[in-house]
Amino acid sequence: MNGSLHHEVRRALQIDLEQIKYLAEAAGMVNSPGIRHTLLKHICSEVHEAMFWNHHLAHMDHMPPPYSPPYHPPYGDPFTMQEKPGDGK
Repeated sequence: MNGSLHHEVRRALQIDLEQIKYLAEAAGMVNSPGIRHTLLKHICSEVHEAMFWNHHLAHMDHMPPPYSPPYHPPYGDPFTMQEKPGDGK
């Protein structure tokens, strides 16, 4: 079952990548900026879908997500709040 699921997720990713390729080719052929803009917006949504499937493939293969840095950012934790030094008002 898991092998079949892995195959289906990989196939979904391949379909999205093919759609991105064909949409990019079409966007390069049209003369209308409006149609090109619509195609480019659709490419963005296909990229998000491909990232979704890629994330699941990485998770199924027990790989760490590519977006988690192995270090803490130098500016501190982005989810902690610190009080601004006030001027006593």
